[in-house]
Amino acid sequence: MKEQVDPKNKSKIFDTSETKALFLKGLKFLALALPLLFASPVLITIGFKALNKGNGYLILVLGCILALFTIALVTQAFRLILKALFNR
Repeated sequence: MKEQVDPKNKSKIFDTSETKALFLKGLKFLALALPLLFASPVLITIGFKALNKGNGYLILVLGCILALFTIALVTQAFRLILKALFNR
């Protein structure tokens, strides 16, 4: 037998506006990290190719710093989204 669901008793995903704002902040962090997920490996690749030609380390170092920043940004975004979903 299937239980019937009462349409009036729907549970909301976000109980308060604070959790909704936290979720949206996490999504903004993910939106900011998306272009960086593509740009940082490209910069690292260009940096290694510049090393073969004898140029400086500037592009390689910039790409590595950008990659670390991207990892930190994605981690922070997932932490905020999980915090909003599980109401901690």
